[in-house]
Order: sequence, then structure tokens, then C-alpha cells
Amino acid sequence: MTCGSVDDGKSTLLGRLLFETKNIPIDQSEYLANRLKDKQMNNDLDYSLLLDGLIDEKEQGITIDIAFKFFTLNDVQFTLIDSPGHIEFTKNMANAATFADLALILVDASKGLTEQTKKHLEIVGMFPNITKKIICLNKIDKINYSENKYEEIKKEINNHLKQINFATNFIIPISALNGDNLIKNSEKTKFYEGKPLLNLLTETDIIVNEIKNPSSTVKFVKKEKDNRVYFLENNQNNFKIGDELINVFTNEKSKVKKIYHNLENKHFLNNELNSAIELEKEISVNSGDSFVKNNIDFTVSNSFKGRVFWFDNSNALKGKRYEFKFKTKSSKGFLSKIDNYPLSKNGISDVKVELENLIHLDEYLKNYYLSQFIIIDLDNSNTVGFGYVIHNLDKGSFVVNQKLQHTIISDVTKCLWLTGLPASGKSSIAKDLGKKLNKLGISFYILDGDNVRNTISKDLGFSDEDRIENNRRVAHISRMFFEAGVMPIVATVSPNASSRQFARDLYEKKDFSLIYIKCSLQTCLDRDPKNLYKSKKKVIKNITGLHTNYDTPNDADLVLDTEELSIDLSTNKILEHLNLLKE
Repeated sequence: MTCGSVDDGKSTLLGRLLFETKNIPIDQSEYLANRLKDKQMNNDLDYSLLLDGLIDEKEQGITIDIAFKFFTLNDVQFTLIDSPGHIEFTKNMANAATFADLALILVDASKGLTEQTKKHLEIVGMFPNITKKIICLNKIDKINYSENKYEEIKKEINNHLKQINFATNFIIPISALNGDNLIKNSEKTKFYEGKPLLNLLTETDIIVNEIKNPSSTVKFVKKEKDNRVYFLENNQNNFKIGDELINVFTNEKSKVKKIYHNLENKHFLNNELNSAIELEKEISVNSGDSFVKNNIDFTVSNSFKGRVFWFDNSNALKGKRYEFKFKTKSSKGFLSKIDNYPLSKNGISDVKVELENLIHLDEYLKNYYLSQFIIIDLDNSNTVGFGYVIHNLDKGSFVVNQKLQHTIISDVTKCLWLTGLPASGKSSIAKDLGKKLNKLGISFYILDGDNVRNTISKDLGFSDEDRIENNRRVAHISRMFFEAGVMPIVATVSPNASSRQFARDLYEKKDFSLIYIKCSLQTCLDRDPKNLYKSKKKVIKNITGLHTNYDTPNDADLVLDTEELSIDLSTNKILEHLNLLKE
């Protein structure tokens, strides 16, 4: 891959390499064909157009997406990835880094080391799949091939590399436009005693990290007559007929009965893709499950330390519910710790992740495939970051979720989650409902927002992250009450739709009701029972609905408009919802 700032000459460099090695595709546009003819006369070919594939890119003169080009030289097959340099497309450049074995980092000799190039160096250094890094000091012609200037910039680069622990043995002066030090050493840079770029490329031995814990991912299962065929999406295993395999999610074992590869019967597999197997004994296997050989270590975990690249416009939030999509399966979860805080757009940080489900994962040094994940914001379904597992935290892997024994949960017992703006009437309704449930002999407990804030959440403020963490705690505590046979009545603002959905997901559908206490902001301002809005002692600037956003529920199981309904009528509506209101 190539990377660097805008106009550093990345596309020109790769285009020139294609041209000089006679690897120009025969289907090039008429424009390029005419330019090639003109080159014989005026030496004015735009080599970058050999890489840029999008019309928008040609019009703007920058690479927006990532472009792949292929060529073979001296029996070495290359895939060239041209990535964008503009700061707005840093995520595309980071995406290119996930594919690359080798990186060419360009620095414009006339500009020196820019902030964007520093960011690209940081990103390249993040990904373990990039095993060789070459820094090209391009446009050496623009500084008149000055040895002093070259050494000055080289020193600046080396000083920065030490700061970020970035290792490279190659800083080569080149001119992509004129071809200096590309195919052969240039007479104009006799101070450079290293090899030309093409030699550095063709003589590269790509170091492929050994997969210490190989696995095979099940893409899908198909029933054929009396047998089930398991199609493998990513086979890293070497196994033969008769070898015993384990499903890592169930610990069930079975021996390999048949092996198929490219629609042919095989006696063994050696990392081949497009493979399928049958097992001697039928075991429980679902899409996304993983097979490992009986003697292979594996990790199924819901907590790990990872390294992420974040590219969303909004900062990463601790405690916020995201979806973590691995190569095999997905799980919702949250970031419990962010080392480089706040983690903003184009930032890199080590993080701790807590998942809601167990995932077959591994450390990036042992199985990079199983370590990779992307992060999706559940509020808008946007991909906001990606990264890999550094190591499993071994926390929660062996926890057994158990319900309290000998507890009979009534058919009417469910979690009632009351949400609404401050002063909408949540606490008043909860208290009145409690009185009526008490008369009916139904056990309940009210988790009121203010009481929670003064007890288990006393350490939390009112930032977005603290609000999310507060609701996460309340949701889990409500579940504990429910499993003890006590009806939890939650009365809290819970402004985020994602937090409310998290609470709902802790229950079966029949055991949870979201009740929206509807009331206009103006009415809440007029009521102001807690003197939040009109306090003269202190000015509160984080009131939900006034200063911060409230996600109006569109999935409420019951809506109570407290501008129209009294407290008594509201609680009766809830009892009716629970089938407890007597005629």
C-alpha cells in the first residue's frame, strides 16, 4: 500500500512503477492511450491516472477510495493498494492498511513531515499484518537533489519514528515523476547508497505470522439426504479423515467423516478454502461456529483488551452500547476503558471491551483473523471504528448465569420501565402504583432515578457516558429483582434509546414493558417540582430535554400523557396493562 499526505505523489509513484515494468492493462481509457503517444513528444504523461479508478477522483485529482491493481515481476505477484491522503478519507487509508503486507509511506521532500503523514505512520504502525515499511522521500527533484536537505529531513523522520516506536530500515530519496531511484539508482543522488525501490520490493520476503491456534469457521450448514454438510468459510486447519474436531461454543466433539474441496472428495485439508466436511456423529453446529482440532487451544470470552482506530465524527463513549462484529459472530457490548481519552475522529487507543455474549476470539499474535473486529453504532448503524484483540482479559469466561432457585415468578411479574422528561410524573406514578400493588399483595421495588443517583450511582455525573453507565447499572439491578420474584418499577429519565433497548434485551419479550410518561417540555418547566429549572443557587446546564437530547420512544408498550391523565388514571392504565384492574 501507499500512504502519505495529499499530493505527495502516491498514485504517481505506483502508476510510474506500472509503466516502467510494462504492466499497463490493455483496457486503459482512450485518454491514457493518447497520453502515452504524447509522452514520446512532450514527456507529459499523468501517471496517477493509471491508478485512479473513480470519475470523481479524476475530476478532483485525489484518490477517494482505495484502488487495487495487480502485476507480476520476476515471478513475484504484487497487489498494489493506492489509498487516499486527504484527512477526510483517513478511514479509507486505515482500511487499506488492514490488507497490506508492505507499506510505502511517502513524504514530500519540499514540505517535510506533515501532521497527516505522522497520522499515517501511526496507523501503519498499528497493524501487525504490515511486516515491512519503506519511507519514500519523494519529489527529491524539487529540492534540487540536495544531500544536505535529504539528511535534514531524514533526521526529522527518524526522530519522529523513535517517538512512536516505528521501525524501518529504508528511507529512500525518489522522484516518482522523473523515475529517480525507482527501477535503478539515479546518477543525481549518488549520496544514496541503498538499492532502488523496485529491488526493495521484489526482494521482500513477506513474513507471515504463524497461526498458533488455527480454526475453521462454519459459513452455513446444508442437509444432504441423511447427512449434514458443513461449509467452511475460513479454513486454517490441517486435518484429515478421522481427525476429531471440537465446536468451541458447545465443546461437542466429532470425527471427520468426509472432506470436500472444489466439489471433489479429499482425504485431507491443508488450509484450503472452498471446503466442506461431514462428521461421523451429528453435533450441534450453527452458522458462525468454529471447529478446532482436539489438541488446539482456543478462547471463548466476553472481555478483552483491544486496540482500535476510531473514525466517527462523534467521540467514542465509555459505557455506550455498540455492536462488535468479529469475523465469525457479533455481540453487543461497551467500552469500559479508553486509554487515550477522549478518543476522537482518526484517533488510536487501547481499550477494554465488555461483550454481552461469548465470542470465539484470539490474540492478534496468535490468530489475527480471530482478533479482528469492527464497531457499529447501534443508534444509526454506522461503522465507527475497527481494531483487533491484544489479549483476553479472562473475565467472565467461566461465569455461570443462574437464576435464584425456589423462586416462583408470577405471571404478572414483569419489569415496568418508566421513562420521560424530568417532572413528567414518573416518580409520582411509580409511588401511586406501588400503593395499589401493595393492596393486591404483589411484591415490588421502585428504582427511582434520584434514589439510585444517591446510592449505587453516587460516583457518576451527568455526562453522556455517566448517564449510559447509570442506566446500565439500573437495568442489571432490575433484572436481579425480577429473578427474585419482585416486580421492578424503574422510574428514570433514561434519555437514550440504546440504553432502554439494552434493558429490554435483558428480558424475554413478555417480561418487560416500556412505559412512556409523555409530557411537553413547557409543562415540565412549569411544574418544576424539584426546582431544577428555576434554581437561583446554582445554574444546571445538563437537564435532559432542555440542554441535552431525549430520544422520544417509538417502541413504548404503553404511553401515558400526564397532561391529560391524572396520577390515579395513569396507574389504573398500568394495572389494566398488567391485567390487574378489576371491573
